[in-house]
Amino acid sequence: MSFGTRVLARGTYRIGYAPWSTHELARDRLKAVYSRAGLLVEFVPLPEKRSLVLAAEGEINGDVGRIYGLEKKFPTLVRVDVRLLDLFDAAYVVKGQDVGGYRPELLQSLRVEAVRGVLWAEKAMAGLPLEKVNNYEILFRMLLEGRIDLALAGQPSAEAIFRKDKARYARIRRLDPPVYELPLYHYLNVKNTDIVPKLEKALRELYAEDYWHDGEEN
Repeated sequence: MSFGTRVLARGTYRIGYAPWSTHELARDRLKAVYSRAGLLVEFVPLPEKRSLVLAAEGEINGDVGRIYGLEKKFPTLVRVDVRLLDLFDAAYVVKGQDVGGYRPELLQSLRVEAVRGVLWAEKAMAGLPLEKVNNYEILFRMLLEGRIDLALAGQPSAEAIFRKDKARYARIRRLDPPVYELPLYHYLNVKNTDIVPKLEKALRELYAEDYWHDGEEN
């Protein structure tokens, strides 16, 4: 019996997420969404790219959250077409590095790195060299060690890492403005299209109630 078949037999939707990233915030929101929709859900911690691949292959039911348009690259995924949260993606440097605020030109002149599978970073670096690592702890360690000049990371992901050891990461500075400000959407494998209207309805209800105190859905 495959992993995906076992999921469906149990009646529980298994959704992948990457620990210590924006995915944790998306996961917490989806708990409320699935509960409101009357659906059982279990969240599976996975590397960010692995979560996406397994969702596309149908080995898990979906991925907690990705940017709009992902289905163009992964046609076996369908979007729950109400945004889950607003994503703020930023560039980070070590304090004292005289680069001013963020501007796209920095990506052409600095050594830039991101976590593997973070598609918005790949988009920002299109045509430019981009080093990739497996997680955010490695990313920020390399920044502190001077092995890279600039790290691209989702703001919630970075802040989650910084909270774990404030003294260690005190030398890191976020550049303003953000690289991207865009909504994040929940994605499901096409085998689960039938629950998309239920999840969209649940999301709209939660926004209407100001459940997360960040306004109504877009």
